[in-house]
Amino acid sequence: MGVYKEVIKPIPKQVSEEMLKSDLERYKNTAIELGADAAEIIPTSYVHVDERVRLKCFVPHCPRYGETPNCPPGLPSPEEVRKALSRYSHAIFFKTEIRPVADYIPIHGSTRTGSSQTLYFHKKTSEIVNDIERMAFKDGYYLALGLGGGSCKDYICAGQICQFIDSGRCRAPLKARPSMEAFSIEVVGLINKVGWEIYPLTYAEDNPEAIPFGISVGIVFIC
Repeated sequence: MGVYKEVIKPIPKQVSEEMLKSDLERYKNTAIELGADAAEIIPTSYVHVDERVRLKCFVPHCPRYGETPNCPPGLPSPEEVRKALSRYSHAIFFKTEIRPVADYIPIHGSTRTGSSQTLYFHKKTSEIVNDIERMAFKDGYYLALGLGGGSCKDYICAGQICQFIDSGRCRAPLKARPSMEAFSIEVVGLINKVGWEIYPLTYAEDNPEAIPFGISVGIVFIC
């Protein structure tokens, strides 16, 4: 038997609406196959970049602020992000549900970034983002851009000192990426726009059973 070799196709000069629709549906289904609990094809007009999201990174001060190049302040400004994202037309937006909520509830205003449950879901979200972005790139959408949830310092480096900050060499340069919030994307508004439920976890510190689940979300801008 001969060895199977993947057929490498040239990047298409132009993508038809029919092909784009088919590819977006395939990426959406792939997100589910990879473990997402729900996924949607959305127009990028749904995505709202808001300076106040970046403000929440340091008021109250996030413990990851400035500790990785994928967190503020070392990222494009909200205006730069807004301008760049306006060049995309469609995105795949997906969620994974976090249960039990007790493992994710913030304490004293900050997320339990060290929780194995929390890190598992943020890592899972990042892996789905990576896989879909890679698929899209191979299909010719060479400007596909994926953003995950949480800090890469937690789910990739397990809280160790960021190697890029320390030496300029990232431990996982093709996997580490900013979160949606780090890019000033108003995530709660986007979740509400697609019709998913999201709960204010800070109010469940004394009664975690009152909250059915938390969620981790990711997005891949396709074209």
